[in-house]
Amino acid sequence: MKEGYSGGIDYEIFGVPNDVKIMEDISYLMQVYKHRNLSVYVVDEQNNEIVGLCIAGISEKMPLGFAEIGELCVVPQYRHKGIAEYMLNYIKQSASAYTEVIKLCVTVGNNAELLYKKTGFQAGPRFARMTKRN
Repeated sequence: MKEGYSGGIDYEIFGVPNDVKIMEDISYLMQVYKHRNLSVYVVDEQNNEIVGLCIAGISEKMPLGFAEIGELCVVPQYRHKGIAEYMLNYIKQSASAYTEVIKLCVTVGNNAELLYKKTGFQAGPRFARMTKRN
C-alpha cells in the first residue's frame, strides 16, 4: 500500500506513514468492514505481487447501510492500465446487491478525482480548512 500511494497528494500533505501505521490502518478498516467486506486486490501473476488494492465494505454502523471505499491505491508502474477503474467497478457491482450508495473521500487535488467521476461517482460537499492534528 505504501508503494501504491507514493507520489500522491496525501503523502505530500500528511507525510509518509511507517509500515506499522499502514498495517494498523489496514487492520482497522478490515475490522470496520467485517460485517460485509467488499475489498478487492489485483495481482501481477508474473511476479506474484499485489499491484492494486481497494479496501471497501459496509460497516454495521454505517448510516442507511451505505457502502464505503476506505482505501484505493495502485503501484506507480501499473497506473494508467485500468486497474483502479476495474477495482472501482468491481466494488460498485458487489455493493449493488446491498445498497445503491457507495461513499468515498478524496483529498482535493488528488488526480483520482477524474477517475472517480469517470466511474460514476458524484462530488459531494467539500471540506475546507482541515488540518492535521499533532
